[in-house]
Amino acid sequence: MRRAVVERTEKNHIGFGKIILFGEHFVVYGAEALVAGIDEYTSCRLELTKGQPGICVVDGRPAVPGYIVEKAEEQRLAHRLVFRHLNIDTSVDGVRIHLGGPLVPTSGIGASASDVVSLSRALSEMYGLDLTEDEVNLSAFVGEGGYHGTPSGADNTAATFGGLISYRRANGVS
Repeated sequence: MRRAVVERTEKNHIGFGKIILFGEHFVVYGAEALVAGIDEYTSCRLELTKGQPGICVVDGRPAVPGYIVEKAEEQRLAHRLVFRHLNIDTSVDGVRIHLGGPLVPTSGIGASASDVVSLSRALSEMYGLDLTEDEVNLSAFVGEGGYHGTPSGADNTAATFGGLISYRRANGVS
């Protein structure tokens, strides 16, 4: 298992929100989708909690009333999946996750993907992983499973890379 190389991240790591312009429901069947990362984002910074195991989330994002509470269990699962994917053990020294940024968590805007992308980037810094953008995207895809079961990959791809993306599930970004 990996050990932290810093006790707190130096910067806020971000994941973009997204909109799907075309092909939202058909991308899971292999059809092309036109996806755009937007300027709104989720930011994440981390603190190591030495001697305090587990993962604690401090969610300071602006939110639709009740949404964060409604999605809390899915978020816990998504975060555990990211930690497991990156081979990070929090059974001795835990991690406090601080989420912020202007993206309002609600359905359809990529809030879950921006959450796990920003977390993956922050964990890369804290644990000295030097993840590439493709590795961040894969980590976020794994985490999205906690929110969506079987994600299409479009949301995490837009949250990772931003910009305008032609996306097809079979082969990713083009």
